[in-house]
Amino acid sequence: MSDTRVLAMLKGFPLWRDVPDESLQEIMGLMHYLELSNGEKLELRGEVGEALFIVDEGLVKLVEERKGWETTLDIFADGSCLEELALFCPAFESHYLVALYPSRLLKLDQASFEEYSKAHPEMAWQTLQNVASIASQRNPVSELYRQPLDVRLARYLVGLARHRGVISPIGLVIDYPLQASDLQVAIGAREGETVAALRTLVAKEVLDLSEQLVVTNLEQLKLQAYGQGGG
Repeated sequence: MSDTRVLAMLKGFPLWRDVPDESLQEIMGLMHYLELSNGEKLELRGEVGEALFIVDEGLVKLVEERKGWETTLDIFADGSCLEELALFCPAFESHYLVALYPSRLLKLDQASFEEYSKAHPEMAWQTLQNVASIASQRNPVSELYRQPLDVRLARYLVGLARHRGVISPIGLVIDYPLQASDLQVAIGAREGETVAALRTLVAKEVLDLSEQLVVTNLEQLKLQAYGQGGG
């Protein structure tokens, strides 16, 4: 990701609202990249999760594990920010990320940002105001990211369409080996639920599953995934 793109992306996140570009460019210098192969797991417990994570490129899902049960909460694609407040305090408990596609993450760890903030009190105060604004609207992370099955499915398909969609006369063909069981695992759903959700998209003329997995109406799929704001 180019510095210009990273800067533009950071400016769009609530945490960095009204922070000068010069400060954001210095903060960008504190970040580093993490590469995740397809299916690779990144635990967010403890110090590892005390950071700001941004999906530079790829597709990852957030999973909660409690009492032996694993629950897929949400799916994040390019340009998504994962829980800004984790940069300041423990936000994750029994959570982890799983790459659904080869992915590259940007990470800003708490220790580096703390040191920078102490040396730049004016920027730190603006960030504190932003954090207070975010916190006043937030729920615990497991509730914040607990998206319905149809939304998780749409977000997964939008991500695959972005990375592996091949334009054809009938729409965007997903050029990616994907079995029904892979889809169930990716979105964290049972077979019957997955089939029902896919049938709904077919009925809405968003997908065609007759021969290949084809997105026939990408804009409608994005609307299903991200609402009016797109994604």
